Amino acid sequence: MWPAWLLPLSILSTSTLPNGGKLDYHHQQNDRNRTQQLRNVEFSIEEVLLLNRHFLDYLAAIDDQIAQELPDPQCTIAMRQLSKAYLNRERHGLEWFDSWGKIPSGLYHQNGYAVGNVDQCRGFSWEHIRGQHCTFIGAFPSDMEVLVSGLCVPHFCDPDAAQALYGDYLNTQGIMLVPFIEQEMLCIRDEEFKYDGAMITAIVFSAIIAGFLLFSTLYEVVQLALKRDVKPLYSSFSLLSNIRSIIHIVPRSKSADKKSNMIECAHGIRALSMIWIIVLHIHDTLNLVLWENAPTQLGYIRGFTPSLLYFSGMLAVDTFLVLSGMLVAMSMLRELDKNGKINPLKLYLHRYIRITGPFAALILFLVSFASYMGEGVLWKPILGDLKQACEKNWWAALLYIQNYVDPGNMCLAWSWYLSVDMQLYILAPALIYPLWRYGKRVLIVIAGLAVLSMGCVLASFLVNEFRLSFFLPYFDPRKSQLTYFPTHARMAVWLWGLAFGYILHKTKDTGVNLSKRYWTAGWAACFTLLGLIVYGNYEIYTTDAQEFSYVVDAFFEPLSRSVFGFCVMWIILACVNGKGGLIDDFLGAPMWQPLSKLSFTMYLLHIQLLLMASVAPSKTSTYFSVIDMFYRIWGTIGLTISVSLLWSAIFEVPFMRLDKLFLKS
Repeated sequence: MWPAWLLPLSILSTSTLPNGGKLDYHHQQNDRNRTQQLRNVEFSIEEVLLLNRHFLDYLAAIDDQIAQELPDPQCTIAMRQLSKAYLNRERHGLEWFDSWGKIPSGLYHQNGYAVGNVDQCRGFSWEHIRGQHCTFIGAFPSDMEVLVSGLCVPHFCDPDAAQALYGDYLNTQGIMLVPFIEQEMLCIRDEEFKYDGAMITAIVFSAIIAGFLLFSTLYEVVQLALKRDVKPLYSSFSLLSNIRSIIHIVPRSKSADKKSNMIECAHGIRALSMIWIIVLHIHDTLNLVLWENAPTQLGYIRGFTPSLLYFSGMLAVDTFLVLSGMLVAMSMLRELDKNGKINPLKLYLHRYIRITGPFAALILFLVSFASYMGEGVLWKPILGDLKQACEKNWWAALLYIQNYVDPGNMCLAWSWYLSVDMQLYILAPALIYPLWRYGKRVLIVIAGLAVLSMGCVLASFLVNEFRLSFFLPYFDPRKSQLTYFPTHARMAVWLWGLAFGYILHKTKDTGVNLSKRYWTAGWAACFTLLGLIVYGNYEIYTTDAQEFSYVVDAFFEPLSRSVFGFCVMWIILACVNGKGGLIDDFLGAPMWQPLSKLSFTMYLLHIQLLLMASVAPSKTSTYFSVIDMFYRIWGTIGLTISVSLLWSAIFEVPFMRLDKLFLKS
């Protein structure tokens, strides 16, 4: 099962996405039927081996009259000249064809990638012709894997005309060219730098921010050198102070009274959950890599340990929902105890400024500079899909409503969590004030809303017969749009966290006094439930869905989220009350504090960085191995932390400081 935001990007890694790569359930079924008709015919490996070589004979046989009748005569004539050069063993012809994709071994082992040498093609030059690398996707009339073939065509060739020319040839061989997306997205050539509105805005914005950073950093350096006081307003954009504030570590409190008012273990929980989410999305993007041994990768996914890292990793988001509800309740209740009232508009503005700075900067980067920062077989399909979604729905993203406005085409779709969290934050005062005013009786209302939210997920699964198994013949995007992205479907865990925050607030001075046997029983129940959830994920996600009823999925999905949330709350409760032992020492260790502060920007950036650094630049197929996967994991974590440190220091901390100076003054 791939997340909905990944599916449009997987066009080169699967043969089940028709209709231009769009998510259409009925078109998926029609395309599978059409492909199956082709696969009733056996196809010889020898025929495949010489497939592209015979294309040269096909091109060389085209006369001038036929060439003039084709969509791009100039392209056709140039291709014919190069083909004849190869047949005559001329150096430029040999070099040109040498960059083409050669049919690989393992076609019956799901290895259909013959991408060729992209760099050799892009560096090819002869007379007025330069190389343009285009990837074409064809379906064999047999049960062999879909062919992904890379050809080098002249730079002036129209991608659609090149596709038509190659497609006509493949038809003569009994092969169907499959137009998943526009051919333009699958061709790599010299691109003109376009100064559109987004690019001009990005350049101006970058220049302004760079000026602020330079001035503010120099100001602080000079003031410190002269041993003068540094004014907070002028140093708001100083990289020196901002990075120092992020990496600053506060020693653990040894006072029992102070310890009861702090949630030190939350830093470790937040940091580890963020790392877990990165590991989850690395496993997700493995489905986009051009694997030469795809069955090995699928075999790895079926293992128990990968299911712990992958399928159970989707619960890490619920950890953030628990922490969000808990911290919102505690902060607002403290404000009510102090002033007897809260200012919702001020809270909303503070929250919006806090998260929108780095988020808006990432959107602007994506629709402007990102497309020009690399190239590869998957670069334009991946970056183009992300850019197109943001160009259309950037406004919904910045208003934090895109999980309802257009959930199938969200800008930076992994940011659905920000929409959910903001909407719940807006709802928070309506629940927290009555909770403060009328006490624990309101907890019944909160629990009722949580149960209703769980019921929505349950009903959606039952009515639509949604399945969780990873090994399904198709993916139904309605499942994510109805049960994963909407706030009403995700609010149960946040509401449990809200109620938990109220309990922590009420017991901050007295603590929770339970006998040793109750604490022991609680820990035993927590570990047992966590084990059951992890094992349940393994069984449900890796087992053929036909082996059990969809009712199991329907109950498991909402229950596993809430039960996992209760386990997180129990760990926090035990740690806060001094009953966490080694777990509290580990989770509350000061080393987690910088990562905890960076968790927001890490969440924003990690998928973008992963795609741009490890997936989109691919220019050839590769072999899957567990060692390689863990190499990707550590590399992505390190890259994400490094870039997030700068991103937070430039776009997050400055606006937080300005917010404190102006809104709280």
